Amino acid sequence: MSNTPSPRRRPPALKTLDHTVAAVPLLQGRVLLHENAVNLPRPRHALDDDFSGVVMTGAKADERAFHLRSTVGYEGTLLIDSAPYTTYVATAAEPFMVPTDELFASVDTSLAFQKARGASAALTPTGYIPPADSKTLKAVIREANKIERADTVVTLPIDVTWLNRENIGQLIAVCMKVRHPKALVLFRQFDPLEQTKDIPANLRRLLAEVEHVALLRTDLAALDAIAHGAFCAGIGVQSSLRHAIPPGEKAQVNKAGPTYPNVLMPELMCFKGAESLARLYGNVDPAICSCEECDGRGLDRFLLPDGETRREADNHTVLTWSDWATEMAGHQPGTPRKSWWRDKCAAAIDRYALENQRIGLGASPKSGFQAPSPLKAWATLPVTP
Repeated sequence: MSNTPSPRRRPPALKTLDHTVAAVPLLQGRVLLHENAVNLPRPRHALDDDFSGVVMTGAKADERAFHLRSTVGYEGTLLIDSAPYTTYVATAAEPFMVPTDELFASVDTSLAFQKARGASAALTPTGYIPPADSKTLKAVIREANKIERADTVVTLPIDVTWLNRENIGQLIAVCMKVRHPKALVLFRQFDPLEQTKDIPANLRRLLAEVEHVALLRTDLAALDAIAHGAFCAGIGVQSSLRHAIPPGEKAQVNKAGPTYPNVLMPELMCFKGAESLARLYGNVDPAICSCEECDGRGLDRFLLPDGETRREADNHTVLTWSDWATEMAGHQPGTPRKSWWRDKCAAAIDRYALENQRIGLGASPKSGFQAPSPLKAWATLPVTP
Protein backbone atom coordinates (compact mmCIF):
# COMPACT_ATOMS: atom_id res chain seq x y z
CA MET A 1 0.00 0.00 0.00
CA SER A 2 1.46 3.31 -1.05
CA ASN A 3 2.08 6.07 1.51
CA THR A 4 2.30 8.76 -1.16
CA PRO A 5 -0.30 11.54 -0.66
CA SER A 6 -3.03 11.70 -3.27
CA PRO A 7 -2.74 14.58 -5.78
CA ARG A 8 -5.78 16.32 -4.30
CA ARG A 9 -4.22 16.39 -0.80
CA ARG A 10 -0.67 17.34 -1.57
CA PRO A 11 0.98 19.92 0.68
CA PRO A 12 0.90 23.48 -0.69
CA ALA A 13 4.72 23.74 -0.82
CA LEU A 14 5.00 21.52 -3.90
CA LYS A 15 8.35 22.95 -4.87
CA THR A 16 9.85 21.14 -1.88
CA LEU A 17 9.42 17.85 -3.77
CA ASP A 18 12.33 18.82 -6.03
CA HIS A 19 15.40 16.98 -4.70
CA THR A 20 17.71 19.37 -6.56
CA VAL A 21 16.73 22.31 -4.30
CA ALA A 22 19.65 22.74 -1.89
CA ALA A 23 18.94 22.44 1.82
CA VAL A 24 21.26 25.12 3.18
CA PRO A 25 19.67 28.20 1.54
CA LEU A 26 16.23 27.07 2.71
CA LEU A 27 17.39 26.65 6.32
CA GLN A 28 20.11 29.29 6.58
CA GLY A 29 19.92 31.35 9.78
CA ARG A 30 16.73 29.74 11.07
CA VAL A 31 16.02 28.70 14.65
CA LEU A 32 13.43 25.95 14.33
CA LEU A 33 10.95 24.71 16.90
CA HIS A 34 10.91 20.98 17.65
CA GLU A 35 7.27 19.99 18.12
CA ASN A 36 6.21 16.63 19.59
CA ALA A 37 4.44 14.52 16.96
CA VAL A 38 2.30 12.93 19.70
CA ASN A 39 0.15 16.05 19.54
CA LEU A 40 -1.95 17.28 16.64
CA PRO A 41 0.04 20.18 15.18
CA ARG A 42 -1.13 23.76 15.24
CA PRO A 43 0.53 26.92 13.97
CA ARG A 44 2.42 28.93 16.58
CA HIS A 45 2.05 32.62 15.90
CA ALA A 46 5.26 33.30 17.83
CA LEU A 47 7.33 31.83 15.01
CA ASP A 48 8.71 34.35 12.54
CA ASP A 49 8.43 32.99 8.99
CA ASP A 50 11.68 34.72 8.05
CA PHE A 51 13.80 33.33 10.89
CA SER A 52 12.12 30.17 12.13
CA GLY A 53 10.10 27.08 11.22
CA VAL A 54 9.08 23.68 12.63
CA VAL A 55 10.76 20.31 13.14
CA MET A 56 8.02 17.71 13.64
CA THR A 57 9.68 15.16 15.90
CA GLY A 58 8.74 11.63 16.94
CA ALA A 59 7.19 8.39 15.74
CA LYS A 60 4.29 10.08 13.91
CA ALA A 61 6.32 12.95 12.55
CA ASP A 62 5.54 12.32 8.87
CA GLU A 63 1.80 11.97 9.52
CA ARG A 64 1.65 15.10 11.67
CA ALA A 65 3.77 17.09 9.23
CA PHE A 66 1.46 16.22 6.37
CA HIS A 67 -1.52 17.25 8.50
CA LEU A 68 0.21 20.55 9.25
CA ARG A 69 0.71 21.16 5.54
CA SER A 70 -2.51 19.84 4.03
CA THR A 71 -5.13 20.48 6.73
CA VAL A 72 -3.78 23.34 8.82
CA GLY A 73 -2.27 25.04 5.75
CA TYR A 74 1.19 25.72 7.17
CA GLU A 75 3.49 27.06 4.43
CA GLY A 76 6.62 27.78 6.48
CA THR A 77 9.90 25.92 6.75
CA LEU A 78 9.35 22.35 7.91
CA LEU A 79 11.56 19.37 8.72
CA ILE A 80 10.47 15.83 9.60
CA ASP A 81 12.52 14.08 12.25
CA SER A 82 11.05 10.68 13.08
CA ALA A 83 13.95 10.32 15.55
CA PRO A 84 15.09 6.78 14.67
CA TYR A 85 18.14 7.45 16.85
CA THR A 86 15.98 7.11 19.98
CA THR A 87 15.41 3.40 19.29
CA TYR A 88 18.12 2.36 16.82
CA VAL A 89 21.87 2.19 17.41
CA ALA A 90 23.89 2.73 14.25
CA THR A 91 26.49 0.14 13.30
CA ALA A 92 29.32 0.11 10.80
CA ALA A 93 27.27 -2.28 8.66
CA GLU A 94 23.92 -0.48 9.02
CA PRO A 95 24.38 3.18 9.95
CA PHE A 96 20.90 4.19 8.76
CA MET A 97 17.54 2.78 9.79
CA VAL A 98 15.38 2.07 6.74
CA PRO A 99 11.90 0.50 6.57
CA THR A 100 12.03 -3.29 6.92
CA ASP A 101 8.54 -3.91 5.54
CA GLU A 102 9.26 -2.63 2.02
CA LEU A 103 10.96 -4.76 -0.63
CA PHE A 104 13.23 -2.07 -2.06
CA ALA A 105 13.49 0.27 0.90
CA SER A 106 16.56 2.51 0.96
CA VAL A 107 17.80 5.74 2.46
CA ASP A 108 16.60 7.51 -0.68
CA THR A 109 13.12 6.09 -0.03
CA SER A 110 13.12 7.68 3.41
CA LEU A 111 14.34 11.03 2.08
CA ALA A 112 11.82 11.12 -0.77
CA PHE A 113 8.99 10.19 1.60
CA GLN A 114 9.83 13.11 3.90
CA LYS A 115 9.65 15.47 0.94
CA ALA A 116 6.32 13.97 -0.20
CA ARG A 117 4.95 14.66 3.27
CA GLY A 118 5.89 18.33 3.01
CA ALA A 119 9.43 18.61 4.37
CA SER A 120 11.50 21.53 3.08
CA ALA A 121 14.65 19.39 3.27
CA ALA A 122 15.25 15.75 4.21
CA LEU A 123 17.10 14.37 7.25
CA THR A 124 18.95 11.07 6.98
CA PRO A 125 17.53 8.33 9.28
CA THR A 126 20.82 7.91 11.14
CA GLY A 127 20.99 5.72 14.22
CA TYR A 128 22.58 6.75 17.50
CA ILE A 129 26.39 6.87 17.27
CA PRO A 130 27.89 5.57 20.57
CA PRO A 131 30.94 7.03 22.32
CA ALA A 132 34.26 6.56 20.53
CA ASP A 133 32.71 4.29 17.87
CA SER A 134 34.91 5.53 15.05
CA LYS A 135 33.99 2.76 12.63
CA THR A 136 30.30 3.60 12.83
CA LEU A 137 30.87 7.34 12.51
CA LYS A 138 33.01 6.78 9.42
CA ALA A 139 30.36 4.43 7.99
CA VAL A 140 27.72 7.14 8.38
CA ILE A 141 29.91 9.54 6.44
CA ARG A 142 30.77 6.98 3.77
CA GLU A 143 27.12 6.09 3.15
CA ALA A 144 26.00 9.72 3.34
CA ASN A 145 28.43 10.70 0.60
CA LYS A 146 26.72 8.23 -1.72
CA ILE A 147 23.47 10.24 -1.55
CA GLU A 148 22.88 12.14 -4.80
CA ARG A 149 20.37 14.68 -3.54
CA ALA A 150 20.92 18.39 -2.87
CA ASP A 151 18.02 18.53 -0.41
CA THR A 152 19.68 16.27 2.18
CA VAL A 153 20.94 17.06 5.67
CA VAL A 154 23.02 14.30 7.29
CA THR A 155 21.85 13.76 10.85
CA LEU A 156 24.67 13.00 13.30
CA PRO A 157 23.10 11.76 16.57
CA ILE A 158 26.25 11.57 18.67
CA ASP A 159 27.00 10.90 22.30
CA VAL A 160 28.18 14.21 23.73
CA THR A 161 31.55 12.68 24.64
CA TRP A 162 32.45 13.08 20.96
CA LEU A 163 32.88 16.76 21.90
CA ASN A 164 35.34 15.99 24.69
CA ARG A 165 38.97 17.07 24.46
CA GLU A 166 40.02 13.53 23.51
CA ASN A 167 37.55 13.12 20.63
CA ILE A 168 36.83 16.55 19.16
CA GLY A 169 39.75 16.45 16.71
CA GLN A 170 38.60 13.17 15.18
CA LEU A 171 34.99 14.36 15.01
CA ILE A 172 36.02 17.50 13.15
CA ALA A 173 38.24 15.56 10.76
CA VAL A 174 35.47 13.12 9.89
CA CYS A 175 32.80 15.81 9.55
CA MET A 176 34.99 17.70 7.11
CA LYS A 177 34.66 14.77 4.72
CA VAL A 178 30.86 14.99 4.50
CA ARG A 179 29.80 16.72 1.31
CA HIS A 180 26.28 17.41 2.59
CA PRO A 181 25.25 19.76 5.40
CA LYS A 182 25.33 18.12 8.83
CA ALA A 183 22.95 18.32 11.81
CA LEU A 184 24.23 17.35 15.25
CA VAL A 185 21.91 15.88 17.89
CA LEU A 186 23.62 15.56 21.28
CA PHE A 187 22.92 12.66 23.66
CA ARG A 188 23.07 12.65 27.44
CA GLN A 189 20.75 12.52 30.42
CA PHE A 190 19.82 16.14 31.27
CA ASP A 191 21.85 18.94 29.61
CA PRO A 192 24.58 17.53 27.32
CA LEU A 193 26.59 20.76 27.46
CA GLU A 194 27.07 20.26 31.20
CA GLN A 195 28.92 16.96 30.66
CA THR A 196 32.35 18.60 30.97
CA LYS A 197 33.44 22.22 31.05
CA ASP A 198 35.15 22.04 27.65
CA ILE A 199 32.03 21.00 25.68
CA PRO A 200 30.74 24.54 24.84
CA ALA A 201 34.15 25.66 23.58
CA ASN A 202 34.69 22.49 21.56
CA LEU A 203 31.26 22.80 19.97
CA ARG A 204 32.16 26.32 18.89
CA ARG A 205 35.43 25.02 17.51
CA LEU A 206 33.60 22.46 15.39
CA LEU A 207 31.21 25.11 14.06
CA ALA A 208 34.17 27.34 13.15
CA GLU A 209 36.18 24.64 11.38
CA VAL A 210 33.46 22.61 9.61
CA GLU A 211 31.25 24.12 6.93
CA HIS A 212 27.46 23.86 7.08
CA VAL A 213 26.77 22.39 10.52
CA ALA A 214 23.44 22.65 12.33
CA LEU A 215 22.57 21.86 15.96
CA LEU A 216 19.12 20.34 16.45
CA ARG A 217 17.01 19.22 19.40
CA THR A 218 18.68 21.49 21.93
CA ASP A 219 17.95 24.50 24.17
CA LEU A 220 19.49 28.00 24.18
CA ALA A 221 22.63 26.33 22.82
CA ALA A 222 20.83 26.78 19.48
CA LEU A 223 21.32 30.55 19.73
CA ASP A 224 24.97 30.20 20.71
CA ALA A 225 25.41 27.89 17.72
CA ILE A 226 23.80 30.37 15.31
CA ALA A 227 25.96 33.18 16.72
CA HIS A 228 29.08 31.10 16.14
CA GLY A 229 28.52 29.86 12.63
CA ALA A 230 25.84 27.15 12.56
CA PHE A 231 23.69 27.47 9.45
CA CYS A 232 20.59 26.36 11.36
CA ALA A 233 19.50 25.22 14.83
CA GLY A 234 16.47 23.84 16.64
CA ILE A 235 15.00 24.30 20.13
CA GLY A 236 12.66 21.75 21.71
CA VAL A 237 9.27 22.97 22.84
CA GLN A 238 9.54 20.68 25.89
CA SER A 239 12.53 19.48 27.92
CA SER A 240 12.37 15.98 26.39
CA LEU A 241 12.94 17.56 22.96
CA ARG A 242 15.90 19.65 24.09
CA HIS A 243 18.28 16.68 24.16
CA ALA A 244 18.17 12.94 23.49
CA ILE A 245 19.05 9.86 25.51
CA PRO A 246 20.67 6.68 24.15
CA PRO A 247 18.38 3.85 23.05
CA GLY A 248 17.56 1.51 25.91
CA GLU A 249 18.10 4.11 28.61
CA LYS A 250 15.18 5.39 30.64
CA ALA A 251 14.92 9.13 31.03
CA GLN A 252 16.04 10.19 34.49
CA VAL A 253 13.73 12.63 36.24
CA ASN A 254 14.26 14.48 39.47
CA LYS A 255 11.12 13.10 41.13
CA ALA A 256 8.03 11.03 40.51
CA GLY A 257 4.51 12.41 40.31
CA PRO A 258 2.81 15.02 38.09
CA THR A 259 4.93 16.70 35.46
CA TYR A 260 4.89 20.47 35.28
CA PRO A 261 6.23 22.78 32.58
CA ASN A 262 9.78 24.08 32.44
CA VAL A 263 9.72 27.83 32.00
CA LEU A 264 12.26 30.03 30.23
CA MET A 265 13.30 32.91 32.51
CA PRO A 266 13.83 35.95 30.24
CA GLU A 267 16.12 37.92 32.55
CA LEU A 268 18.17 34.93 33.72
CA MET A 269 18.25 33.11 30.36
CA CYS A 270 17.63 29.69 31.88
CA PHE A 271 14.89 27.07 32.03
CA LYS A 272 13.38 26.54 35.48
CA GLY A 273 10.77 24.02 36.59
CA ALA A 274 7.37 25.36 37.67
CA GLU A 275 7.74 23.69 41.07
CA SER A 276 11.03 25.47 41.72
CA LEU A 277 9.57 28.81 40.69
CA ALA A 278 6.56 28.35 42.95
CA ARG A 279 8.91 27.58 45.86
CA LEU A 280 11.35 30.43 45.21
CA TYR A 281 8.57 32.99 44.78
CA GLY A 282 6.33 31.58 47.50
CA ASN A 283 6.62 34.63 49.79
CA VAL A 284 7.74 37.38 47.40
CA ASP A 285 6.63 39.02 44.20
CA PRO A 286 7.58 36.76 41.28
CA ALA A 287 9.55 37.73 38.21
CA ILE A 288 7.14 38.90 35.54
CA CYS A 289 7.19 38.71 31.77
CA SER A 290 5.90 41.16 29.18
CA CYS A 291 5.60 38.73 26.26
CA GLU A 292 2.28 38.46 24.43
CA GLU A 293 1.30 35.32 26.36
CA CYS A 294 2.21 36.61 29.83
CA ASP A 295 1.24 40.29 29.45
CA GLY A 296 2.90 41.32 32.69
CA ARG A 297 1.86 38.31 34.75
CA GLY A 298 4.16 36.40 37.09
CA LEU A 299 6.22 33.39 36.04
CA ASP A 300 5.17 31.43 39.12
CA ARG A 301 1.71 30.64 37.72
CA PHE A 302 2.53 27.42 35.86
CA LEU A 303 2.28 24.93 38.76
CA LEU A 304 -0.54 22.95 37.16
CA PRO A 305 -0.23 19.73 35.15
CA ASP A 306 -3.11 20.45 32.76
CA GLY A 307 -2.76 20.95 29.02
CA GLU A 308 -3.83 24.60 29.00
CA THR A 309 -1.15 25.56 31.53
CA ARG A 310 1.48 23.73 29.52
CA ARG A 311 0.29 25.47 26.36
CA GLU A 312 0.70 28.87 28.04
CA ALA A 313 4.16 27.98 29.34
CA ASP A 314 5.27 26.68 25.96
CA ASN A 315 3.96 29.76 24.15
CA HIS A 316 5.76 32.02 26.62
CA THR A 317 9.01 30.15 26.05
CA VAL A 318 8.71 30.21 22.26
CA LEU A 319 7.83 33.90 22.22
CA THR A 320 10.82 34.69 24.41
CA TRP A 321 13.53 32.93 22.43
CA SER A 322 11.93 33.89 19.10
CA ASP A 323 12.42 37.54 20.03
CA TRP A 324 16.07 36.83 20.78
CA ALA A 325 16.54 35.02 17.48
CA THR A 326 15.00 37.94 15.60
CA GLU A 327 17.18 40.40 17.50
CA MET A 328 20.27 38.32 16.73
CA ALA A 329 19.42 38.37 13.04
CA GLY A 330 19.75 42.15 13.16
CA HIS A 331 23.48 41.84 13.90
CA GLN A 332 25.98 41.01 11.20
CA PRO A 333 27.35 37.45 11.28
CA GLY A 334 30.83 37.24 12.75
CA THR A 335 32.23 39.44 15.50
CA PRO A 336 29.20 41.80 15.83
CA ARG A 337 26.79 38.90 16.36
CA LYS A 338 29.14 36.99 18.66
CA SER A 339 29.77 40.09 20.76
CA TRP A 340 26.05 40.83 21.08
CA TRP A 341 25.38 37.28 22.26
CA ARG A 342 28.30 37.30 24.72
CA ASP A 343 27.15 40.60 26.22
CA LYS A 344 23.58 39.36 26.52
CA CYS A 345 24.71 36.22 28.35
CA ALA A 346 27.04 38.23 30.61
CA ALA A 347 24.20 40.58 31.54
CA ALA A 348 22.06 37.58 32.46
CA ILE A 349 24.82 36.20 34.70
CA ASP A 350 24.96 39.51 36.57
CA ARG A 351 21.22 39.34 37.28
CA TYR A 352 21.44 36.10 39.25
CA ALA A 353 22.88 37.76 42.35
CA LEU A 354 20.41 40.64 42.05
CA GLU A 355 17.41 38.32 41.79
CA ASN A 356 18.58 36.19 44.72
CA GLN A 357 19.01 39.33 46.82
CA ARG A 358 15.58 40.62 45.77
CA ILE A 359 13.86 37.47 47.01
CA GLY A 360 15.85 37.51 50.27
CA LEU A 361 18.33 34.71 49.59
CA GLY A 362 21.57 36.69 49.52
CA ALA A 363 24.03 37.18 46.69
CA SER A 364 24.89 33.54 45.93
CA PRO A 365 22.73 31.11 47.92
CA LYS A 366 22.80 27.40 47.16
CA SER A 367 19.01 27.30 47.45
CA GLY A 368 18.37 30.16 45.04
CA PHE A 369 18.88 30.68 41.32
CA GLN A 370 22.11 29.15 40.00
CA ALA A 371 23.49 30.12 36.61
CA PRO A 372 23.86 27.07 34.31
CA SER A 373 27.46 26.26 33.40
CA PRO A 374 26.85 26.61 29.62
CA LEU A 375 25.52 30.14 30.17
CA LYS A 376 28.65 30.99 32.16
CA ALA A 377 30.77 29.66 29.30
CA TRP A 378 28.89 31.65 26.67
CA ALA A 379 29.35 34.81 28.78
CA THR A 380 33.09 34.37 29.26
CA LEU A 381 34.57 32.48 26.30
CA PRO A 382 36.59 34.81 24.05
CA VAL A 383 35.04 36.21 20.91
CA THR A 384 37.18 34.94 18.04
CA PRO A 385 37.21 36.62 14.61
